[in-house]
Amino acid sequence: MIGSGPSGLLLAADVLAPSARPGMAKRIFQVPGAGRPMDAMEKAVAHNMEFSVSMPLFRVTVDVNPDRLTAASKQEGYSLTVMLAKAAGHAIEKFPRVNAAYQHEDRIVERSQIDVGLAVETAGMGLVVPVLRDVMHKTLKQLNDEWKDLVARARIKRLKPQEYSNPTFSISNMGMLGVTHFDAIPSPGTSAIFAIATRGANGLMPVTITADHRIIHGADAAKFLNSFKELVENPQPWLSGKALPVGTGAPELAPGQWDYDVVVIGAGPGGEDCARDLADHGKKVLMVNDAPLPGGECLWRGCIPSKAWRAAADRIRDREHDALLGILGTNKGRLDFKLLEKHRRSVIETRGDMALKTDKGVKIEYRQGFARFDGPNAVVIDTSGNQKDPHLRASNFGDAQGRARAAGGRMPGAAKATDRVTFGACVIATGAPPFVPPIPGADSKGVLTSDTVWSLKALPSRLAIVGAGAIGLEMAQIFADFGTKVTVVEVQDRVLPEVDAEISKALGELLKKQKNLTVAVSAKVTKIAGKPNAMILTYSDNSGKNINVKCDYVLVATGKRPVLDPLNLDKAGVAVERSVVKVDPSCRTNIAHIFAVGDANGGLMLAHTAATQGRVAAASILGERSTYNQDKDCGVIFTRPQAAFVGLTVEQAKAKGIDALEVKMPMSIDAKAMITGETDGMIKLVADKKSQRIVGVHFLTDHADTLIGEAVMMVVGDMTLDQVGKAIHPHPTQTELFGEMAR
Repeated sequence: MIGSGPSGLLLAADVLAPSARPGMAKRIFQVPGAGRPMDAMEKAVAHNMEFSVSMPLFRVTVDVNPDRLTAASKQEGYSLTVMLAKAAGHAIEKFPRVNAAYQHEDRIVERSQIDVGLAVETAGMGLVVPVLRDVMHKTLKQLNDEWKDLVARARIKRLKPQEYSNPTFSISNMGMLGVTHFDAIPSPGTSAIFAIATRGANGLMPVTITADHRIIHGADAAKFLNSFKELVENPQPWLSGKALPVGTGAPELAPGQWDYDVVVIGAGPGGEDCARDLADHGKKVLMVNDAPLPGGECLWRGCIPSKAWRAAADRIRDREHDALLGILGTNKGRLDFKLLEKHRRSVIETRGDMALKTDKGVKIEYRQGFARFDGPNAVVIDTSGNQKDPHLRASNFGDAQGRARAAGGRMPGAAKATDRVTFGACVIATGAPPFVPPIPGADSKGVLTSDTVWSLKALPSRLAIVGAGAIGLEMAQIFADFGTKVTVVEVQDRVLPEVDAEISKALGELLKKQKNLTVAVSAKVTKIAGKPNAMILTYSDNSGKNINVKCDYVLVATGKRPVLDPLNLDKAGVAVERSVVKVDPSCRTNIAHIFAVGDANGGLMLAHTAATQGRVAAASILGERSTYNQDKDCGVIFTRPQAAFVGLTVEQAKAKGIDALEVKMPMSIDAKAMITGETDGMIKLVADKKSQRIVGVHFLTDHADTLIGEAVMMVVGDMTLDQVGKAIHPHPTQTELFGEMAR
């Protein structure tokens, strides 16, 4: 046949002309037997294939190494198919003709929105093609979430027509079925499709583009395919660059020649984890810390020393259950506070020495001093205020009692020019000191904080505590178990106001039964007066009555607040919001190469939170996509029984639009708890009704610190009720309750 185009070129009109002649009809082959009507999805697939036959098609193939994209897919937890769609979108942006379509007669429809159809196997009817809409204006997470939902419904034929019609480009990944070569046909309204096969003997993945020759020329198809190959084989630039929203990736370092690749300010869990990850990846790292040894508040004045005291208190408290098991005469133990303090200090000093040796072993340069910004790529390090005792908080960030100054800290002395260092990236990990509200008399010498309570040389006979949050209640029960008469005053209407309300209220009721402990809620401290061993705390109760509490010391436990003024953040242009450094989910500030982790950016202010964020910041500096999600975070409050959480409460879940339900189990029915006499409390499980995904687990029970590990895996791993319900838990253990609640 000779076409009507130049030099006999065959045009689309020549192909379509015969079908338009009068009397011409499509020939139909009648298949014997009784046929059933096609459903809507089957008809759409059949008609698309029929229409596609009229396209003048050609094919081009290249071999692609998908190893890096596959590794990124596994690391991020996103479908490889979705990441291939995103890579295709980037290639289409370079060659927009691929996103166009032929329109009868002789018109081209050019489209700016990239909608990628992705073939998926269905139940009993082969492949259908759900469509991911507008792939270049959505994050990989958004696309992955949409894709999971589309696939689940496609496989049971529950897609709506608009969800599988009118893509602008398509990908058929039959390589997942082990197919080495196959022919993919573009659907009507598109001009091209990828056929992605399984890896060959050479370890490479054949990718074939089938294209409509009316729209795409052979050379353009080859260039487009090679662009896609480059994007798959070297995905890091588009995973970490402008193609993603702010906070989902990062350039490795600010361009330039620097003294250090990265300067980390602070050596607590956030700073150390960040610095170690960076050093492990070959970065030249300087860690500046205000103490002679690393560890931060967690090691020297927080998590570790308080758990040493808690361990001693547990030994005393647990004797209460001995008689239940027939063991008598064990309740006559006596606490030697000096021996306990010797052990506590030994543990933290040993760990501090170990931490420094580890840091130096991975080639981190450690310098004691106070760092302040001197531009967006430099800090000045002042060593004039250095002290030798790692147990004490450095005076730069608080007063002698370790309290945050309302007007900020001071920089102790003028730094020399030689103390100025430059960096390609910086991580702020300076923590937060205790916050003391402006209560009259709060500056008295008899007032302690979580920084200075460790200076006690002997147990007080009487102790008043302001605040019934995590620190306040932990200390209250520890000292009460030691034999101190303790009074706790909380301004809110319940203890631990930061945890699940039912857990909080249940713990409040249990505290009423504890000896040596009195808790007053809905009470406001109005005055503190006196001197050590002769203090008076005055508070007004919910009726307005003033009550005086005589005590030896007052411990103020009203939270923590970062002190940022000494850092001179304004010289670097770093934004502060509500007294904390403003960051995105990758812990990046508004200055692309400066990050802030842990207490400095607000949030949960927990050691493991800081450590996690430190690793997130390190990954971002290394050019990886990494984010912190507070909805997956966890915590343990070492009261007795312990209060713990991971994920969301049912109220938090509903506030986020999740149709959530919760189930709870009292510890009083658990066999192991009955055996040991630890039957107080409960466990609560929160799940999404629609997906059955577990979004939160909440505890009030002894040994929550060991139970929570499994719950963390449930929430972080997006496990469903069915998965947990089918898991085999050993008997008799308290972990059995997870399976019972899930079922």
